[in-house]
Amino acid sequence: MSDLTSIFNEDYGWPNGSALAADFVPKASETMPAGTIVKVATNQLRPASVLRMVSDADQSGSDPVLTVGDAGKAYEVNNWATQTDGDIVEWTGTAWVVVVTNVTGAPPDGTRAVVVEASAAGSFAGGEEKVWTVSSGTWTATDVPADGAEIGIFGTNSLYNEKEYRYAGTHATGAWAYYSTIKTILGFVQKMTSAAVAGAKQAAWVVLEGNDQYDSQMANKVTAAKLGSGVAFRVKTAVADTLAPGDYVEADAGLIVKCDGTNHAIGQVLESNGVAGATGEVVVQS
Repeated sequence: MSDLTSIFNEDYGWPNGSALAADFVPKASETMPAGTIVKVATNQLRPASVLRMVSDADQSGSDPVLTVGDAGKAYEVNNWATQTDGDIVEWTGTAWVVVVTNVTGAPPDGTRAVVVEASAAGSFAGGEEKVWTVSSGTWTATDVPADGAEIGIFGTNSLYNEKEYRYAGTHATGAWAYYSTIKTILGFVQKMTSAAVAGAKQAAWVVLEGNDQYDSQMANKVTAAKLGSGVAFRVKTAVADTLAPGDYVEADAGLIVKCDGTNHAIGQVLESNGVAGATGEVVVQS
């Protein structure tokens, strides 16, 4: 455990190296100096059962005719000759295997599938590269991948079971590429933006040691303290001239600004030096 009796940091209102702080890898290419307000994030999407869903279209009593080179393609069975309606099956190159077993003639609610094939048909036509989820037998595109998105595949009998894939590029010109075997979910911190009052409140952290410093002890990490009831911290803000004691503040791209009432406040101003620009600063109670 870190030393709770370490020297108190007068600038940022927290013990240096405290066990109440944590180290995070910052979002790629983002510089986060001390005082930046951040949130924990991840590139990983909720897992899916299959990676190469092709179609759920009516097959008119016939099984699709595939070759060895089609190994890994998956279908929801709909009026096939030899398979059960509602099962999700995958082609091994020589035979069909059941990856997801149907419930009353449809894949179980919440089943997720990645659609990558350019020839996607049925419900998935025009929905390539997206992640689809089924509810009451209806498929809906629930995730459109962003560059760097990662997804794990957990489908019994699937060629891709217990493997992870990363999306490289931008839809619709990117692609899912093999990344690694399934690992622990990796997180990073990114600058916190305003969170609507009607939405889920984002847990905020304040950076104590940023990645804008370069010395023999610095790694590609930032040290941040989690904001919570009773935590007070001093932070620079270019808009200190607009903030006065009692004002509620929010985070906007990692910076402290006045809360306009439509977003979640992360704290209330205790002190402000009232200066605009780089030398402005406030003390905030979270």
